[in-house]
Amino acid sequence: MNERGATAASRATAFQNLLVRLDADRNQAGEKYEKLRRSLIKFFEWNSCFPAEDLVDETLDRVARKLDVEEVRNVPALALGIARNVRLEAHKRSARLVQISELPQGANSARELNLENAIQQKIDQGRRAQCVRLCLRRLSAEERKLFLKYHNPGADAVMERQRLANDYGLTISALRVRINRMREKLERCIAACMER
Repeated sequence: MNERGATAASRATAFQNLLVRLDADRNQAGEKYEKLRRSLIKFFEWNSCFPAEDLVDETLDRVARKLDVEEVRNVPALALGIARNVRLEAHKRSARLVQISELPQGANSARELNLENAIQQKIDQGRRAQCVRLCLRRLSAEERKLFLKYHNPGADAVMERQRLANDYGLTISALRVRINRMREKLERCIAACMER
């Protein structure tokens, strides 16, 4: 197994360990995971740390790694402690960034920089969209259909997702766990694709 595959397997094991530590029952663990994730997103947003989703992922990765080496009784408390450290790191990183308005005043330099950034963003977005399409095609037809329905629920997301869970014979928690597994699979695939 190559290093990237070993890392992905290690992350999957760490994620499973995190779910087990949240609750022995898989459905309850999925609900607790979602609740923890939402509270961490709010924490980062309230502390003006963006992108909050990325910081939550970093926090949960660190929590999972910590759980691999230590016995922890209160996982949400550990996650909040780690989130505070991640918040401090994010604020330090943003303080080091140079804002475009702080760059030397050159009529063309700011314009050129904006144009260069816009071009790079379009290239990155196009590459990411291409990787997302490729990775979605790698899911089975049934998984892809479920994943896309879950993430495009329409006006009443709660009712649509409950209906979707019922259609697949799942509880809403089991549906979330299944979607989270697919999301992890897609994220790994997209990351690998973007590195090429």
